[in-house]
Amino acid sequence: MSTDQITRHFATIESGRWGARQVHYRRVGSGPVVICFHQSPLSSRDMLATMERWKSHFTCIAPDSPGFGLSDPLGVANAEMRDFADAAIEFMDAIGVERAAVYGFHTGAMISAAVAAAYPERIVCAAANGYVMLNEDERADIVAHYLPELKPSWDGAHLTWLWARMREQLIFFPWYRKSLADRMYFDLPPPDALHAGLLDFMRSGDHYRVGYRAAFTMRSDLALRETKVPILVTAAATDVLANQLPRIRRAASCVTVQIGGDTQDTLDLCRDYIKRHKPPKAPRIAPTKPLPGKLWSDYVTLPKGQLRVRRNDDAQGRPVIVQHDAAGSSETVLALASGFIGKRPVIAINLPGHGESDNVMPRGKVTVTAYAKSLDAALGAMGIKEADFIGVWGGGLVGLELASIAPRRIRQLVMADVLYHDETLRQQLRKHYTPDIRPNWYGGHLLEAWYLMRDQGLFWPWYEQNRKGALRKEPHVDPVMIQQRVFELFRSEGMWRHAYQAHFSYPLARRLSQSKVPLMFAAPLWDPQYEASQAAARDFPRAPFVELPDEPSRWARTLLPLLNGER
Repeated sequence: MSTDQITRHFATIESGRWGARQVHYRRVGSGPVVICFHQSPLSSRDMLATMERWKSHFTCIAPDSPGFGLSDPLGVANAEMRDFADAAIEFMDAIGVERAAVYGFHTGAMISAAVAAAYPERIVCAAANGYVMLNEDERADIVAHYLPELKPSWDGAHLTWLWARMREQLIFFPWYRKSLADRMYFDLPPPDALHAGLLDFMRSGDHYRVGYRAAFTMRSDLALRETKVPILVTAAATDVLANQLPRIRRAASCVTVQIGGDTQDTLDLCRDYIKRHKPPKAPRIAPTKPLPGKLWSDYVTLPKGQLRVRRNDDAQGRPVIVQHDAAGSSETVLALASGFIGKRPVIAINLPGHGESDNVMPRGKVTVTAYAKSLDAALGAMGIKEADFIGVWGGGLVGLELASIAPRRIRQLVMADVLYHDETLRQQLRKHYTPDIRPNWYGGHLLEAWYLMRDQGLFWPWYEQNRKGALRKEPHVDPVMIQQRVFELFRSEGMWRHAYQAHFSYPLARRLSQSKVPLMFAAPLWDPQYEASQAAARDFPRAPFVELPDEPSRWARTLLPLLNGER
């Protein structure tokens, strides 16, 4: 892909201070290298506009901070900003950057100053946009009130709080104090923009407190007093933190403090400052290294975009592909896929438009066949010639179609919780199953999605909220699981609706009658598709039905002997 396009990558830290971990980052441009650090509780997505503005001047590399976006956390409940600086240097080592300029916004500004102060030999210069300078009383107040626990609740009430929290931080600073003295006067962003920030908050989960606390407890005055690296400390005139810049006193002579203009003028100020200090050129993109014993992340680049992949290659033998369903991702089949580690190579590919994969589908043609072709291209790019395939819900349909269009690619197929229904129900599902849920200004869309996903474990179909539709099974409504599915629904940006529609339109019975791939149907007792999977096995006797354990983490134990021919 062109250096003018922002691409996504994973860097592997094999044996750092916090053990083996991966860092997700975005990259664009060519020439001098600038490492860009985002604010909390967001991700490198927050740097997209800056990267687009600077790509003709620099190679911009924007990592997700540990525990944010798609980067692994440090695994600690509390961290100092020096810890984040150490983690940043481990990241630079992993991608082969010996020296760089650094830029950061808000929490990222603190990381930039911390890494410059701690590692002067690695940093050419730093630009800190929106720098926090708190006194002891302010620091104690913020640490006590700014960081409540984020924990999913069965009724979805945490999402109501989260939406209000995202709005309030643009109306008051700090967000929890509601007085005239704390009032700010910004235009509130449109619901879509506010919602995008909320998704980043959901990505970090309760870990958001670690990054925020490190920024607020940092002795930011000492960092500027002790640094030996040139640092520009600035803030846009409209930034609430611009009022704190006059508090900077007794800074080192290499520190420049200057209030910016509007947002774009301030970015240009930082850009020009960095250019004057002539950072070195960036190295080439380093390939992602595996993490033994874990499912590790990577991106597969196709002509129209990138697909996110999780995999483990520790074992020998034919790989097992574990495929998620609509409104899912490799995270939703993580427990299933992890069961194959050390026994078979295992791969989980996020479908186009799902789970941080680009939408590489033909415009206006979201079909099971198009999904299968995308997977076929991804497997070809990865050098996977043949594999066994386990697909959950609609993921099984994709596997069946892949076996049809690339018969040598798929050796065996397991269709778990298969969507095997008559045409009357399929028409009803197409009509009612996928409401168009869009962000609205008061956040009601969050509860709509919550109850949709929650009721999938209580009714079949979920919209038949009556005696007839009530599932007579042990309820499967774990709040953490529902939270993940709501998150997947929203980060698919509407593709979940198209995927379900494609699955409900797929001519499953005809494809099953034509298929020559050895296959099995499977389901746990609690799944709404248990009976449908049994019915498919009765109608196609060559494909046996296998009852799966309740816990997906134990499915591999049941399926692996069958895939190995021990029947």
